Amino acid sequence: MDYFYFILIIFALLFIIYFLNRIERRTKAKLKKTAYGLLEIDRPDPKEMKDIIKGLRLYGGRWFKDKECVQLVDRLVVKYNSLEK
Repeated sequence: MDYFYFILIIFALLFIIYFLNRIERRTKAKLKKTAYGLLEIDRPDPKEMKDIIKGLRLYGGRWFKDKECVQLVDRLVVKYNSLEK
């Protein structure tokens, strides 16, 4: 019976990891879509840009960086700095 509970706990943990990865991918996709939208707008809201930059840095990866996220952050930072001037 102990093996049954052990296997049940392992499957529960794998299930949780799977859905956390799905949620993270969905959130990163939303952030990228919003970032591209902000880059197309002439005068976007600075607060929204700041939030998107923070989110992309968070979901862009710590050890394995998503190159698209890094490029989006760089482009957003340049646009944000040009808005402040």
